[in-house]
Amino acid sequence: MNEIIRWNSNPSNQQKKHVFFICHSFQLASRYFNAGLVCKRRSTAFGVFPVHMLEAGKNESVFEGLHDPFYCVDSRDYQVIQPNIDMLRDAGGHVLCIEKLRAHVPYERAVMGIRFNEFMIGTQFHPEADAIGMSMYLRREDKRQTIIENHGEQKLNSMLENLDDPDKIRWTYAHILPNFLNQAVGDYCMA
Repeated sequence: MNEIIRWNSNPSNQQKKHVFFICHSFQLASRYFNAGLVCKRRSTAFGVFPVHMLEAGKNESVFEGLHDPFYCVDSRDYQVIQPNIDMLRDAGGHVLCIEKLRAHVPYERAVMGIRFNEFMIGTQFHPEADAIGMSMYLRREDKRQTIIENHGEQKLNSMLENLDDPDKIRWTYAHILPNFLNQAVGDYCMA
């Protein structure tokens, strides 16, 4: 990270290095940049969930074309909470989105996306999740049984329904990483 930041900070390096952090690497980046508190969740987040954009997310080019809320595949035991807004602002970063509202529990909503600086962005969820492949995987008998045992049949059916919906995971998959790659390649080609 230090070398990439040093590279991007050097004005003589016209071609900047872009980084996209996903899930665990997002948590590591949050620790590295002191962007928020990484802590264990009370229970595992597993499934397809809505993600709500904050104002910075609505203006984020990597999120261009997404709905608010948009949907993500989430599978984690840890989370980032209590974002360090001042530090992010000083680095040119922003909190982009947060997890679904859970009015029935008294817990802080986790940060689901951060622009750490001009060239580094990340999500707590999995924008690379392929809805078709994941649906096929979850329909395997061994996986079906594991999910039913750990999360219940209702959770499995809900996930499969959401994976089949073109406005949910397929939509997220078709936007976030392609937008990021277009931005990174565009910057590279302009250098």
